Amino acid sequence: MSTRRYSLLTRLTAGLLAIVLFLALLEGVVRIVGFETKFQNRFFVLNRALDYPDVFKKDHDLFWRFRPDQTITSEFFQGATYHINSRGLRGPELTVPKMKPRVLAIGNSCTFGWGVTEDSIYIRQLGRLLDNEYEMINGAIPGYTSYQGKTFLVSDLVRLEPEVLLVLFAWNDHWAAANGIADKDQRFPPPWILNIQNLLSHLESYRLYKKLLLSAVEPSPDSLFTPGTIVYRVGLEDFYQNLQEISAIGQSHHMRVIFLTSPIPALATYYAPGMRSPMHAFHERYNDAVRRVAHDTGAELVDIAALFDQYEDLFDDAALDPIHFNAKGHAVAAEALAEILAGDSL
Repeated sequence: MSTRRYSLLTRLTAGLLAIVLFLALLEGVVRIVGFETKFQNRFFVLNRALDYPDVFKKDHDLFWRFRPDQTITSEFFQGATYHINSRGLRGPELTVPKMKPRVLAIGNSCTFGWGVTEDSIYIRQLGRLLDNEYEMINGAIPGYTSYQGKTFLVSDLVRLEPEVLLVLFAWNDHWAAANGIADKDQRFPPPWILNIQNLLSHLESYRLYKKLLLSAVEPSPDSLFTPGTIVYRVGLEDFYQNLQEISAIGQSHHMRVIFLTSPIPALATYYAPGMRSPMHAFHERYNDAVRRVAHDTGAELVDIAALFDQYEDLFDDAALDPIHFNAKGHAVAAEALAEILAGDSL
């Protein structure tokens, strides 16, 4: 009986080793040959976060978050380099224990500081304008909507105990949601499955297998939308509701909540005088929701969208990228925030 068990164990061990060796060989071949393994996920049409497992990992509630403790130079960032700390946030490590009052900024890639250096981000410039009396925390993640920001605030950021909460969302909220699935209706697999996928995503052979599989089953991009029935990642009413809840969460944790409107290049950058811009008009509806929620919740408002209209050089190439303002734009935002925070006792 013991001999049979030994023989079975030997066969199982040999079989397992054969599988491991085969997978290792396959991984080596994929890496040597240099197959293109990135599959452009169509689930979030204008956000590529899930296509870059070297930068992000999947998350059951947030959809994605940064892989922590890394300095990244990635195709996702168009070759720029960014440092992500051990909490999965851009910027330096936080002091432990807390030594100063904290200012936390949540938002999308604009607050994250897409295309600008760490020192140029408005939250860093604001810290210097406030004589470095406060610890500045960049809690923004590229691609995040107000829905994700609200969830991230509750799951991770409240525990950082900030005294001031800066909130800037809009752009990702009014992107179209592929297959008509809004953020609030997204359903991800259980965490244990995502953990396995996050582990396997380090393997080029797994990424190639995933690309081949998804390429075979996903619909073509042309079939994702039906004119007149577009569902946005976060509709206007849900956007207002998310911001209202963010304000309530902040105030319940004794934070001073300050909303920022979302800048867009001046209309004249795109259109001749007298012409209409549907993009500007639609974006302004979301900014109006920001203004309303600040008024309705008793939070403060810094209307940097209106302020930006006084300048013509806050976007490096407004026609190519009307979303991400440059270092001077970050400076304008920082100065506007400093006017209401300087001299205050937090």
